[in-house]
Amino acid sequence: MAATTATASNVASRLLQHQQQQQQQQQQSLSTTSALQHLLQTPSTPLPDRPFILVPLYIYPTPEAWEPLYRAADQHPTLDFYVVVNPGNGPGEGALPDANYIAALARLTALRNVWVIGYVHCSYGQRPAEDVVRDIEGYARWEAEAEKDKVHGIFVDETPSSTEFVEYMAVLSRAAKTALNRNEAASQHPAIVIYNPGVVVDPIFYRAADYVVAFENAASQWTHPAVCGGMARLPRALLRRSIVIAHSSWGHGARKDAEAVTHLSKKAAEMGCMGHFITSRDGYTQWCGAWDDFVAEMARWAAME
Repeated sequence: MAATTATASNVASRLLQHQQQQQQQQQQSLSTTSALQHLLQTPSTPLPDRPFILVPLYIYPTPEAWEPLYRAADQHPTLDFYVVVNPGNGPGEGALPDANYIAALARLTALRNVWVIGYVHCSYGQRPAEDVVRDIEGYARWEAEAEKDKVHGIFVDETPSSTEFVEYMAVLSRAAKTALNRNEAASQHPAIVIYNPGVVVDPIFYRAADYVVAFENAASQWTHPAVCGGMARLPRALLRRSIVIAHSSWGHGARKDAEAVTHLSKKAAEMGCMGHFITSRDGYTQWCGAWDDFVAEMARWAAME
């Protein structure tokens, strides 16, 4: 989920390359002993067991730019919003982001149902771990530099799907929890770590992650056999720690867009996935016209849990 606009073609290519290569390995892993399954199903951070929205907030915070999010969080106080912020393909080079970010983040963290998640990327395991950790520590320093700019977790984009990178990812997860749990924000909510491979991965990845993005693609790919097969093999407990991100979920006109967005959100919820972000846009740099409908649908599901 890079900061630049996503396209259906490049994400679909990633899905087919990673998902189909991993199917046989996933099938073997899912037949492991019940003791290991119990370990895999236990998140490292106590998590709210209800639906939430994961917002890839790759919109620069001009004075009015984040208003749809502020309004939604205020109108739906029982619905949690995990908001991924990305000032500069990571925290940026300075001790803090610019003044617009500082002001916008302070307003976000003042909302009791919003959790700010810092974006980092690991280039599918090819980026040196120390470089990723440096970005993580950059987010952790925000609270020391500006008390109101708290970061509650880390979103690791471009997570590799091969099990050879399990320990590499665990190193990043431990670094994130160590760095963020030193801050005051952790007293209210321990640090959250989210992996984003964008495809279904071996359950062993869930040992160090709190949530895993099991689908990031164009909405049209939701019914692809590789997706359906991968999701079907995940235990229910791991589906509840899985996130669905779908772009290009559009119809023809505003009403059809809203129907398409809420329909896919309903399908993901029925499958058991707790975290959703569905947009009619082809990326994450503009608000979807069906945003309010999507939020209302998620609030409805959250109220049913």
